[in-house]
Amino acid sequence: MNIKILKIKEDTFKPYGEILVPPIGATPEVYEDSVFKYFVTFKEAAIGWLIGYLDQTGKEVEKLECHPNTSEVFVPMSGEAVLLLSVNPPKDISAFKLDMPIVLNKGVWHGVISLTENSKILIVESPDVIDEYYELNELINHNNLT
Repeated sequence: MNIKILKIKEDTFKPYGEILVPPIGATPEVYEDSVFKYFVTFKEAAIGWLIGYLDQTGKEVEKLECHPNTSEVFVPMSGEAVLLLSVNPPKDISAFKLDMPIVLNKGVWHGVISLTENSKILIVESPDVIDEYYELNELINHNNLT
């Protein structure tokens, strides 16, 4: 199974989540001329939050993970990583180069492959996150990505 790595763009990423960068022309929530602009790019009611630091060294994915009750934020910090995403595994698995902050919708199946020695990713999610797993019929690794 070969999977083409896609660039994260609003139209191709929309089935899985949102880009956490304000669109051109967006109005900031708060601003001070010549000092700062503060944009709210995603909002969801939650009781608390969990902030994690993922040091991804794995170059293959055997199973996908899903959180049916919470969205999940991924903020790339270093290295190069690919997100494998699906709303209907094992069909329709897409790969996106994680090169900007994103939020995955609730219920999106996902896995991470590092293209470099390691990839460091900031993760934000609800502290009451539920984890579900889907075992893939065949291993997906960096050699399957084009």
